[in-house]
Amino acid sequence: MTGSLVLDLGVGPEIWLFLTLFGCVTLFFKFSRIWSVRNLDLLLLFALSPGMMRLVGNGDRQPWIAFVWLFLGSAAWLVRCFLDLGLTRRPLLEPNLNAAGLACLSVGMLSLLVAETISLPVGEGEARNPASPSGRDTPPPPGARDANSAVNQVLMIAPLPSALKPNPPQVILSRVLASLAHLGLVAGLIIVGWRHFERPIAGLAVATCYLLSPYTRIALVDSGQVVPAALIVTALAVYTRPAIAGLLIGLAAGWMPACLGLVPLWAGFYRQRGWIRFTSVSLGVISVCALLGAFIPGVARWARALGARSLAEAGLLPGVDPPLNGSFWSGIDASYRLPVLIAFLALVLVTSLWPSEKNLGELIALSSASLIASQFWYLEEGGTMVLLYLPLVLLMMFRPNLGSKRPIAGTSRSKETRRSLFPVR
Repeated sequence: MTGSLVLDLGVGPEIWLFLTLFGCVTLFFKFSRIWSVRNLDLLLLFALSPGMMRLVGNGDRQPWIAFVWLFLGSAAWLVRCFLDLGLTRRPLLEPNLNAAGLACLSVGMLSLLVAETISLPVGEGEARNPASPSGRDTPPPPGARDANSAVNQVLMIAPLPSALKPNPPQVILSRVLASLAHLGLVAGLIIVGWRHFERPIAGLAVATCYLLSPYTRIALVDSGQVVPAALIVTALAVYTRPAIAGLLIGLAAGWMPACLGLVPLWAGFYRQRGWIRFTSVSLGVISVCALLGAFIPGVARWARALGARSLAEAGLLPGVDPPLNGSFWSGIDASYRLPVLIAFLALVLVTSLWPSEKNLGELIALSSASLIASQFWYLEEGGTMVLLYLPLVLLMMFRPNLGSKRPIAGTSRSKETRRSLFPVR
């Protein structure tokens, strides 16, 4: 499909939005328990859709009221994340389709999603995605191709689809990265449901809901959102390994500045076991990313072309002027955004210390809250990066009670060996 959203099928964006809503309701709405939290979550999931649809395809003419709508919807989800900390009862709510049907549907939709990611024309991804900064998905000047002649030669002989090869190398690698991120994200959601939720059908339900969501197709080729989301979900899948989790969270924070608040939060999660390994690895990875971007311009240029966001785009560098359009903060003095940033830092500090002993369910909810709260102070396109926290929100919606899933404060291996040899009577 080459048109905006699904216009080539004769279905307008509004009708397509209602079709995705009916699909999610048909699969996951519990008609026997109308007032369950799951049903309210499904409806709240689409609260941001009107604001996003107002921004799709408008280019530079982005209405300010759409960002206000997105902020109100984000505030509602932020409250929902904190309310999740008090929901100790998690009833078993199975999807309305069995595991075989969900697997068939998710595999088919994932295949179509990857196929469209590869075949979407250059420029269409930016026109569709309100969170894409200008000039990120457009071809470079004619002279830029000669500078990448070696990369072009490698890509021409690589086993890539023919639809990708005529494009500039930055676009090709960005599309490949986005496709791999979609695949890894769906696989990570299924693994989390299978290993940690101990219900494989829950992982399939989360993956299917992610593929059905309208935000997934809007930000289809935005590797700047999909890559850190996939890294965070993978970190949840391997949360018992603090060093590996620190590597993944550090890469996500180096790729997207909105993820920086996850580092102290996850360090607080590993307070009793592994926080030194997690913190040292994550901060080391972030420092390497910052040094590469600061002292090697070529690396920074390629990273931005592949979807990475900079500190200037996030508004974390002093003296950065607000954008002329495409943001809630357009034309607003920077001093008004400073209290919002301070409130976010206070939120990160409080959630890293409280609860003192977090379980996996609380970690998912607080990580979602941190990413949602970052949308309020993000300078360019703040509020539109829904795909960044959507997988965590879906995991929070479908998760069971995870009170027993927490880092175990175990003793060292030598002490365990001595106790096994000389048991205390």
